[in-house]
Amino acid sequence: MLLTTSIARTYLRLAHGYAQRDLAEATLKEREKILQLTQQRVAAQIDSKMELKQAEAALPATRSAIASFNELIALTEAQLAQLVGEGPDWGMAISRPRLNLSTPVSLPSNIPAELIGRRPDLVAQRWRVEAASEDIKVAKAQFYPNVSLTAFMGFQSLGLPDLLTAGSRVIGVGPAISLPIFDGGRLRGNLAARQAEYDIAVEQYNGNLIAAVHDVVNQLTSMKWLREQIDEQHQALILAQEAFELSTNRYKSGVGNYLQVLSAESLVLTQKRLQVEQEARGRELTVDLIRALGGGYVPEESTEQ
Repeated sequence: MLLTTSIARTYLRLAHGYAQRDLAEATLKEREKILQLTQQRVAAQIDSKMELKQAEAALPATRSAIASFNELIALTEAQLAQLVGEGPDWGMAISRPRLNLSTPVSLPSNIPAELIGRRPDLVAQRWRVEAASEDIKVAKAQFYPNVSLTAFMGFQSLGLPDLLTAGSRVIGVGPAISLPIFDGGRLRGNLAARQAEYDIAVEQYNGNLIAAVHDVVNQLTSMKWLREQIDEQHQALILAQEAFELSTNRYKSGVGNYLQVLSAESLVLTQKRLQVEQEARGRELTVDLIRALGGGYVPEESTEQ
């Protein structure tokens, strides 16, 4: 489960890297248009060379960001190859993930409680409880004599004192004679130890179960509030884009200035980056919810367009 979750999260990071690069490339095209517009304004003596240098400086900075995202993509592909036990060449052949990252985060309408029981950590702990329970049965069984009376055939001279010696064993025709009932102190100690181990195993299981429930609830809580964040951020992006269009139009008409355009563009970029981050986090939360439920949960398809 841990390996599967790591692969899924790494694949999502790869998709996120591509989304970040897409945003940077779109920003580069937009800044190239602003540079052309600034060059026209400088030629018309509306702007100075200072505005021109600012517009020119934005291009290499954006290209540098694109290069950093290409590095991130390459390293993530190599990490995926390592996780699946393949060489670096395998990672270079990975196609771009085709995930609909803009799909709204969907809260599950119903999660059966028994799904938590499929978690590997709970299954392993439950096995420990069952094993400890079996150990108690074995310890209790040792209180009863395991004697084959046929072992005494032909050995009538066997004395009672020898028979009552603690832990005595006599080899006869049948299996070895064991009379543990006469060694109750040691056996009671053994039984008490087994019962203590069982109590500890049960306590650990209960603790893990409570932690698992909290894990699931935490994922659901994060998904709920992330959905609200995405809705509010979407409105913020719409308003930022409208402000950018207004400032760009004013700049084209010679009324506005480059600083207004730069400020509006910065706000749009901030909102778009936040949108990419929130969409990626929504996918990661879905993976974490599947992990928290032991892999038994299948996300519902969103009905929203």
